[in-house]
Amino acid sequence: MPSTPDRILVNGLITTLADGGDLPAEVSALAIRDGVITAVGTDEEVRALADDSTEVVDLGGRRVVPGLIDSHVHFVRAGLTWNDELRWEDVYELSTALSTIEEAARNQPEGTWIRVIGGWDEKQFTDGGRGPTREDLDRVAPNHPVYVQMQYAWVQLNTLAMTTMGIDDELVAGLTQGTFERDETGALTGRGSGRLLMPWFYKQLPAPTFEEQVASTAAVSREFARLGMTGCIDGGGYNTGPDVYGPVYEAWRRGELVTRVRLYQHPSAPGMEDEEIAGYARYLEPGFGDDLLRVSGIGEVILYRSHDGIAEPGDTSDDAMDHHERLLAPLAAKGWSVQIHAHQRGYIDRLLDLWERIDKVHPIRDLRWTLVHAEPVGKQHIERLKALGAGLMLQSLLRLNGEKAIATWGAERVAESPVLRALHDAEVPIGLGSDAMRVASYNPFTSMQWFLTGLTVSGTPTLSKENLLSREEALRGYTVGSAWCTFEEDVRGRLLPGYQADVAVLSKDFFTVPVEEIHTITSELTLLGGRTVWSSGAVA
Repeated sequence: MPSTPDRILVNGLITTLADGGDLPAEVSALAIRDGVITAVGTDEEVRALADDSTEVVDLGGRRVVPGLIDSHVHFVRAGLTWNDELRWEDVYELSTALSTIEEAARNQPEGTWIRVIGGWDEKQFTDGGRGPTREDLDRVAPNHPVYVQMQYAWVQLNTLAMTTMGIDDELVAGLTQGTFERDETGALTGRGSGRLLMPWFYKQLPAPTFEEQVASTAAVSREFARLGMTGCIDGGGYNTGPDVYGPVYEAWRRGELVTRVRLYQHPSAPGMEDEEIAGYARYLEPGFGDDLLRVSGIGEVILYRSHDGIAEPGDTSDDAMDHHERLLAPLAAKGWSVQIHAHQRGYIDRLLDLWERIDKVHPIRDLRWTLVHAEPVGKQHIERLKALGAGLMLQSLLRLNGEKAIATWGAERVAESPVLRALHDAEVPIGLGSDAMRVASYNPFTSMQWFLTGLTVSGTPTLSKENLLSREEALRGYTVGSAWCTFEEDVRGRLLPGYQADVAVLSKDFFTVPVEEIHTITSELTLLGGRTVWSSGAVA
């Protein structure tokens, strides 16, 4: 007989994600005690467990799902500057986007920076399909330096930002990391392009204080809770190293972190791989931390020169792969989980060759090594992945980059990027996620909608119908699938007895709302370990 619950949820449509057997796929009620689900069943069955001390939450017939877990997101990096940025993920007209800058200019002291950093694409704007120009930005914020970044493609500055950064012909002549656009007269327009140029831009922006970074980290965590996300796997980030983790640790110490964060750590810059990866392995242990904040592995970057993109191959030479082996073999020997960013098929082939070689000396089959992004994974890779006990962290990147992928790989190949149906049927472990904040929306429902439709933000088809997921498959990928990546599928990602009471009560029914509206879903009530961490006030 279960102990008296602290809290019960009744009168709902609760998706348990049970795998069958005697456990129901849907119930109307569940009970929670000490942060753990103790019972699920009918209202009558669960109410019978309660006494006068039990809090009763009436769900009002709403859909309830396990708290969502993003398998690959750059939470820690986003937390450094979140409160200083505007977000355009859900803005679909340039005029509206510009109005957010205009409003920020009204509310901020003159001379302070206004920033929009990633998560959107100009193709989402229905009033022209273009991003802002310097003239647009000057018009809405002439007295504030404005920085607008579209993913890693380009940055647009207004005139005051150009002046503040000192961007002129002389400076531009010495910057070789990217290109600066000029108009028909040869004058600089304030737009700079190229992934390698982005780190230079970031260094020109004023850095928040440590206290501001802690507050921003807590704010990201609350925003995740608003969307029903109770967990994430942090993938570090390009040029993210040991010095960026202070704010997330401090937010955790202060009790302001309301997301279960699993950290994958990697070297901070090219040339630091040997020293820093060895340092992580020397001073940390896999799984160090608690249920809220934990070090789970190493990655996503292992060797910077091999870091690739959809249209940008990395170095996969014998020398580069030998360097990979020198970095990865000691991690395997010490039992570390590893995730590696890979967009190119040739890199995936070479990584699997290397993993198989390492596995013969230091078995990795129980370490849950994963490929991140991995769009080119094909049917020929499935048995190799299964033999290695390896999984995939897949994101909805083609929602913003589908046209780029089609131009690079061709529509036929993109339709199988990846072969989701074959992977699912073969039971290759898959955790779904976003890769936010700079190259994608962090909204889990936006991401899941793409896995159901395969449509880019401008309506271009990418995945074939065969490779689209069902709603339940997408939900599993964003819950128990992601939990698998960090060895937690037996305690997180389902709403069943013995699982942590991480719960999202949704604003709309994920299973019946029109597919084109899925991205509008939010959470009315989010519980983390049975504790309310977000409430819209709609659920009593």
